[in-house]
Amino acid sequence: MAEVLLKSDGVENFETLIVIEFSCKLPPPSVDWILKKITDPRAKGGAELLACTIVDQNLGESVIHIGAPTDRLLITAEFMEIKKQCKDGSLREISLADIDDFQGSGDLDGFLSMAEKQKIILHDLEAVRALDTDNFIPGLRNVALYHGEAIIARCRNDGIIVNCFPLHDKEELNRLSVTWYKSFLKPQPLDEIQHYFGETIAMYFAFLGFYSLYLVPPAALGLLSHFFDPDLTGIELVPLFCAFNLIWSTIFLEIWKRRCAVLAYRWGTINTEPFEQARADYKGVLGVNKVTGRLEPHYPKWKRLVKYYGVSVPFVLFSLILAFVTMVAYFRSESAVTKYHDASQTTFSGLLMFVPAIVYALIILVMNSLYQRAAVSLNNWENHRLQSSYDNHLVTKLVLFNFVNCFMSLFYIAFYLQDMALLRKNLATLLITQQITQQISESIVPYIFYRYRKVNVEKRHHFDNGSKDEKYNISVDVKLQAEIERTKEEYSGTLYDYLEMFNQFGYVFLFSAVFPTAAFCALINNLTEIRTDSFKMCRIFRRPFSRTAANIGVWQIAFEIMSAIAVATNCGLVYLSPRVQQYTSIYGSMNVVLVFFLIEHIIIFIKMALSYLIPDAPDWVEVALASVDYQSKQAWREQRSRKGQEHLQNRLSQKTPAVSPQKPPFDTLLKRKVDESSSKAELAETASA
Repeated sequence: MAEVLLKSDGVENFETLIVIEFSCKLPPPSVDWILKKITDPRAKGGAELLACTIVDQNLGESVIHIGAPTDRLLITAEFMEIKKQCKDGSLREISLADIDDFQGSGDLDGFLSMAEKQKIILHDLEAVRALDTDNFIPGLRNVALYHGEAIIARCRNDGIIVNCFPLHDKEELNRLSVTWYKSFLKPQPLDEIQHYFGETIAMYFAFLGFYSLYLVPPAALGLLSHFFDPDLTGIELVPLFCAFNLIWSTIFLEIWKRRCAVLAYRWGTINTEPFEQARADYKGVLGVNKVTGRLEPHYPKWKRLVKYYGVSVPFVLFSLILAFVTMVAYFRSESAVTKYHDASQTTFSGLLMFVPAIVYALIILVMNSLYQRAAVSLNNWENHRLQSSYDNHLVTKLVLFNFVNCFMSLFYIAFYLQDMALLRKNLATLLITQQITQQISESIVPYIFYRYRKVNVEKRHHFDNGSKDEKYNISVDVKLQAEIERTKEEYSGTLYDYLEMFNQFGYVFLFSAVFPTAAFCALINNLTEIRTDSFKMCRIFRRPFSRTAANIGVWQIAFEIMSAIAVATNCGLVYLSPRVQQYTSIYGSMNVVLVFFLIEHIIIFIKMALSYLIPDAPDWVEVALASVDYQSKQAWREQRSRKGQEHLQNRLSQKTPAVSPQKPPFDTLLKRKVDESSSKAELAETASA
């Protein structure tokens, strides 16, 4: 059994929220210095958190269990403007002065959810910066630090910190599992997902479920079209199906905006655009932010532009050329196999006809994976200040390459070779092959490795379940849970999940005219994707940190651009169909082209009209937001008026007397005047008498 040594500062009722694992080669002075940075008060540049170090003497590994006192969590929650539900049902930013107005405020220890506590601790850890005296990490003189550098981010980038992850809540996770991936026929518990994983992940699963629901009509019509016209020669059915798909894609995206607004309002993230702070990985010379007045790194913009246009853009162009060369090699192999099959006409040669397309689909996946790693490295090197800018540049790189790499061969077949049968075969092969391989690589393979590592951990550690460390109150179950979760893979975020949906959206809507059943294949895949993705979130991957999101971000624009491109591709495919080409000999090719040009613009006009006529948010959401805004302004005005009255009263009560003799009050002067007038009247009467 591994010998475990515990060191802590004797805090009672310690709740482990985050676990940090150090490299086994890290010297003890480095561990102690980082631990001091975590526990020191904020006045000394620390995070002011609670920490307990566990050292495995056999493996030489150091693991820190991090928690925080309730008062520190609530203070940071107010600073981060986290919203909670009030007793009147409204969502408000946490205010310590009005904490009793919020639901669940009777128990302050349980007022914040575990996900919110973990997000707060991550914020505090990322705020730990190097001081003037921190020139290097003790024990690692080769790791130089500059004033204001994010220490935790630097340690993670240099491999000093191997893992940093929040712990799962077993009880809540089990309840979520029962209502999520174990209930196949029930809708997804989006509110429970948001409460446990945060808005970013909940928004992705909401989009995946909504997208799958809106695939039902195209899938049904695609099956009918395939059943009644398997060769796609009907001049009436195929154009109508394409027109429906093109308009339906716009309806889906516009209705999703409304659904997204409802979810964001319910979760308290709609129209929340706080001042975005610099990323923890952002590097530069420490300076004062002109907006906030706080110290943060500054990096010259011209250096970032030189990196972007001098290195990143040429690399993307080179990758696109490489994708084109790979496509050419595929078509040459396809031509060679076709000639071999025409010459031999055997069963083996017939099966061999599918090999080039399958191999090319696998090569596309490999190239996408390699390019994604390179794009992330380039994006990190560009050193973007804001997380939104970082995400936008990364999505642009990935979408551009994936679009060319996945769809260039299909465009080549459709509009250069004009071979619709080959286009249909390649489209079906790419779609089905990628869906199967992604399901295997994303769920089955990680689960097998996780089970293998979990068995090894349980064999290595023979803990007495239920026993606790009497001094530090960290249960053995928590220590074993942390050991097991260390063996899990880190969740890479929703970026690649959205990218997978983006590619599928293109396969379904770009080439509806030649493969109507693509929507049905995508629907079947998504129904299993929802359950497999939810299973890997709950059981395979480590728990990710909760992230705030009001929508799907730049992906909304990417899907809308894909929907617009689909208009041109489908009109072109219908025009190139054999039945339409017969009309060119009758009415003239120029007249037919003009007709399709007119139809294309009519569809574009309909899509633009739908985008304009369908509001982005329901009326009741707009009214609720206006009501909240009005109440906030009224409260601000009342507070300002109250402060003004108090200030005026204080000024009047504290007014110092002047140097000259003080004048009597007005009522005294008035009484004196009346008395003088009365005396004069009496004297006049006496004199007259």
